[in-house]
Amino acid sequence: MTTARYPDSPASVAEARAFVAGALDGTRGDVRNRSVLITSELATNAVRHAHSPFSVDVTLTDEAVRVAVTDSGGAMPIPRDPRDTDTDGRGLVILRTLADNWGIDTAPQSTTVWFTVALAEDQMPSTMKSSESPARSIT
Repeated sequence: MTTARYPDSPASVAEARAFVAGALDGTRGDVRNRSVLITSELATNAVRHAHSPFSVDVTLTDEAVRVAVTDSGGAMPIPRDPRDTDTDGRGLVILRTLADNWGIDTAPQSTTVWFTVALAEDQMPSTMKSSESPARSIT
């Protein structure tokens, strides 16, 4: 596992993206791109909603990458159903769409949102195998 810690700052979101991209150097592009995008959304949530420093843990196994973003907010994230005209509220929607598995662990002083992305295409959900997969269009 590789871990990085960040201050409560909007600039930390870009640093977290770069950290995950670097940790996943050498993995398939769609795995890296999905992981970076989801991390960006979760780091943004830590800064915007928890108003706290946060950490990012990246674990790479033979089957999947697991990323966990932990903040000290201690609150349960609330999924939203944003309208087309809303300018925010899509972070957990993106998480649910792009991650192969995900969850939320809460403790009195922290919240961890984690996700996994399969490394082998045959381990991906069938909805993500098509060439029209949203992850394949991310640059």
